[in-house]
Amino acid sequence: MANFSDFLPAAGGGGFSKSLKYSTARALSDADYKNAASYTVNPATDLGLSDGASIGYFMVGGGEVGTTSNLNYTGFGGKIIFGTKIITDASINLVLTIGTAEDHNCVSGALTITSPTESTISGGLTLSTADGSKQAGFRTTPSGIPGSGINGYGTGGGGLAYNDGSIAHGWGGGTRQSAGAGGYPPPSFHFTAGDGAIILYY
Repeated sequence: MANFSDFLPAAGGGGFSKSLKYSTARALSDADYKNAASYTVNPATDLGLSDGASIGYFMVGGGEVGTTSNLNYTGFGGKIIFGTKIITDASINLVLTIGTAEDHNCVSGALTITSPTESTISGGLTLSTADGSKQAGFRTTPSGIPGSGINGYGTGGGGLAYNDGSIAHGWGGGTRQSAGAGGYPPPSFHFTAGDGAIILYY
């Protein structure tokens, strides 16, 4: 996985030496944990941290599917936040909830849209990708180049070739609807963007 120690330095210098990536059960194999929708992490017992220790985080929310008003338009990548925090009390659990992807499922013209969700940390820390940005993962028309995200996380969907964000669950990628999704009789189609992730550095 990507190493963010260069821009997430630990207090006192030297950066972080370890990292763990958490995502959904649909995530790619690069995730260390991908068997649940949320995880409980104790900084002391699970990460070996003590009171006052620094922890780094990189979080991406669920990606988006292209707009329904024009089936050629693409979806944004998930919002991203990153930084460092001080663990005041290492005995307090962190609850990590992973952002899931937007989903458009159309059966014989009846469209069901499931909105994307944000990745969050609660408990000993309070963090949410809702406070982040998707500027690096901008959407584009099929003739353009979508945003590259940050280190491949939160990339925009689209481009000339159909990009299905679901093939990169755990990276929060956006996706576009196929131009072939329109027409008559009413179509059936299913488009899913990429689930997000939380990476802890310690």
